[in-house]
Amino acid sequence: MRTRTEPASASLIAAPAPPGASLAARLITAGWRVQAAGLLAIALMTFFPAWSHVQEYLFFSLFAVGLAASHLEGRSLLFPSPLHLPLACLLGWILLSVPFATDQAYSFSEWRKLVAKVLLFYWTVIVWRAARENGTRLPHAFLAVVALGSLSLSLYAVPDFLERGGTWADRPVRAQAPSSDYNWLSTYMLMTFPLLVGGAWAANGGARMTYAGIAGLALLAQMLSYTRAGWLALLAQGVAAGLALKRGRLVIGVLVCALLIVLLLGWLGALGYHQDTLDPWTLKTRVAVWSLMLHEIADHPFMGVGYGTNTFMTRLGDHPETMHARGSHNFFLMVAMGSGIPALLLLLWVLGTSVTECFRKASPGDHEPFRAAFCFATGLMAVGFAVRNGFDAMFAGSLACLFWLLLGAAVAQSRGPVPGSCGTSG
Repeated sequence: MRTRTEPASASLIAAPAPPGASLAARLITAGWRVQAAGLLAIALMTFFPAWSHVQEYLFFSLFAVGLAASHLEGRSLLFPSPLHLPLACLLGWILLSVPFATDQAYSFSEWRKLVAKVLLFYWTVIVWRAARENGTRLPHAFLAVVALGSLSLSLYAVPDFLERGGTWADRPVRAQAPSSDYNWLSTYMLMTFPLLVGGAWAANGGARMTYAGIAGLALLAQMLSYTRAGWLALLAQGVAAGLALKRGRLVIGVLVCALLIVLLLGWLGALGYHQDTLDPWTLKTRVAVWSLMLHEIADHPFMGVGYGTNTFMTRLGDHPETMHARGSHNFFLMVAMGSGIPALLLLLWVLGTSVTECFRKASPGDHEPFRAAFCFATGLMAVGFAVRNGFDAMFAGSLACLFWLLLGAAVAQSRGPVPGSCGTSG
């Protein structure tokens, strides 16, 4: 991987096969280059949920080809990671709970979707490691694609917000992402914002300005989505960054900024602005729904009533509290209600391990700023994503795909060349 001092060059360049390499070896090398390009394409498509079916077909096609190439090449698909055990336990427990589900066929279908997302994580690690061995410069290209996706959503959301009559005074109109809504836009922005800031920190010259500019647009789009849970997730990311870096001033600065924003909103509210933003009715609705879910969890604490978002409406759709909620609004309670408290604990294990592993790979002694910044930013992404899912069930669809792609890219980072590599890193 390039460091700060390396010149900007093409991001996806595979080293040519040795002159004496056989035709099969050349084809395998080219195949892994195609896999790397496919990874970039899938990463970009995650920002557009309307492309989810194309993304799914492309992934399974590339996954099958990758497994075949690994077998022919004699490549080991195993890699050391503390995530193996919690992921296996989570998938195993949810599968174990399926026979106890309200709708067994539906819960099994939702479990298979979760398995597919986890396979996306493992495929990302495999492709990344193969890219390193074949000299493919993937890290900078991957972050550039993430930046392009974030920029595309921002450039759509902000003008669309203004065209639909959005204002600074309140939130009857909210910025939203194409083929989704403001909740999705908010989640995309909080997932990409730390990565954009990390890219700006690790880059030089024009690249630094580009990443910083896209980060500013992402922050603007986040603000105009008027999603308070998204703002809270950004606050959590800032505090987590300060704590992880052991920089008390950063924590204090983030908290002071948050306090100033709250005071500003309070002042605007006193003047008659942002009445809907300050109205706690959505929080009251969530609390009422969460209370219903807690009763279900208390009645079915071990195996739950069925994994999947539709189970919520199947079980609780006839309650008055759900008339305005139209969903669980809490991914963690949804998992606990669906597959029991053990599933919730296993999910927290997966997320906690993800954050700690990303922070561990962002070692202070790392001499490659880009890699350290990417891993650290991915850890912050997981923190914000977890907080966001405490208020809405956003761990699904293209958002979940983006999460597993980013996590896989961070887990694949390692120092120095892997055995059989061409000497590149990242």
